Amino acid sequence: MMARPAAEVGATHTFVLSRGFVHLGNHAALIGEDGTRRLFAEVVADPDRPEVRPQEAYQALLSSMQPGWTLRLLQLFWPDPEPRLTFQRQAQTWQSPANEGLDILLQGLSLAVQESPLPFARRTVLEFVLPGEEGTAWWEGLAGLCAGFGLRIRFFAQQEVEELARWVLNPSLEYR
Repeated sequence: MMARPAAEVGATHTFVLSRGFVHLGNHAALIGEDGTRRLFAEVVADPDRPEVRPQEAYQALLSSMQPGWTLRLLQLFWPDPEPRLTFQRQAQTWQSPANEGLDILLQGLSLAVQESPLPFARRTVLEFVLPGEEGTAWWEGLAGLCAGFGLRIRFFAQQEVEELARWVLNPSLEYR
């Protein structure tokens, strides 16, 4: 049996040059240009668990994999409009100041927030090349495996995978 050559670190062509999607149970799998089925999920720290231990979770995750399986860990800086939008909504509920100077200040603040660039949030995304049925069981067990370490796994739907592909292919710093 001939081993497949390792993908070059940072290479994205197998990710962005895809053939479409196939649904495997509750998961949308991206069909890579090489015919592989790729599943995606985001790892998020559980805000209700102060004892988050990501290093131990990653160690458990990697040690539970079978030899030859492929898992890519993506650390992405993603535009996050929510903090700015939340502030704008709050500012709209403020009463207009009776003082003209304070009113100008409020208008200037609102304009500055609208024009300021979006903050970025670091997101951790897993890309798993599905090796077969045993890989599906492992993938579905990730949520339970990571929960003990204070991490949540959020599996991506097809639309989220498409958005991720657009971001990786063309990481525009503007939010659309």
